[in-house]
Amino acid sequence: MDHAKAWIRSLWQSNIWIACNALALHVLIAECLGLTPDWSTSFVVFGGTCFVYNALRYRVRNDKDASVHPMVAWQVSHYKVSQALMLLGFGIAVIGALRLPLSILIVLFVAVGLVWIYMRFLRAVGWLKTIIVGVVWSIVLIVPFQLAWSLDEVLLSTMIALFIIGLTLPFEIHDKTFDSMAHPAMKTVVHRLGMQATIRLSIGCFVVVGLLSTYLGMVSGVIISLVCTGFVLQCHEKTPESYYYFLLDGMMVAWLMIEWALPY
Repeated sequence: MDHAKAWIRSLWQSNIWIACNALALHVLIAECLGLTPDWSTSFVVFGGTCFVYNALRYRVRNDKDASVHPMVAWQVSHYKVSQALMLLGFGIAVIGALRLPLSILIVLFVAVGLVWIYMRFLRAVGWLKTIIVGVVWSIVLIVPFQLAWSLDEVLLSTMIALFIIGLTLPFEIHDKTFDSMAHPAMKTVVHRLGMQATIRLSIGCFVVVGLLSTYLGMVSGVIISLVCTGFVLQCHEKTPESYYYFLLDGMMVAWLMIEWALPY
């Protein structure tokens, strides 16, 4: 039993779980657009997510304060596995990217560049992190479909960004102590607004997701916004990490499962 728990825990600590969820959300977007994602865009989303998240945590593995975080601590204990996953993720993303048009690749590079600029120059602006996460995820998940950007497609992109921001905000509660230790000058949303206001802001994001889903005719979006609201209400500083990294991250897969389960 302990071995099984350790194996399951390693799924999110190695960032494989978040990559699977990114892929699920990418497939969901395709379903909403009436498209079929080909293997190249799926490779870019899955491989790119696995590479970026492992790289971001691997780069601070030698930081004494940052390494206290359970996700970074895994990188320290399993650095060879982390290196292998980074290389594997990068390779998968490159194979998929070779089939994408140059214009799409440029936009994806700009999205990754936003992350680099934040990490390099704007890290002290803690509240900006949540916004960048939502925007970059929305770009990476939707841009590969080469849309014409009608009003509905713009609203769908906005809805995905808000959904990601709504899921990210509770993680600020979980990471509050770690952020204070590793970056004393950084003031994240929860440092500025407090825990309850952060939870309300997250719920507000899901309310808008529900409203946009209603407009776009996505019943699954309304359902998942209600489910996420219920989970977010249970978040606090002592909530186990599995609740955040397995259940909350898993809401992306859950949304796709709900979409597939509905009869329309």
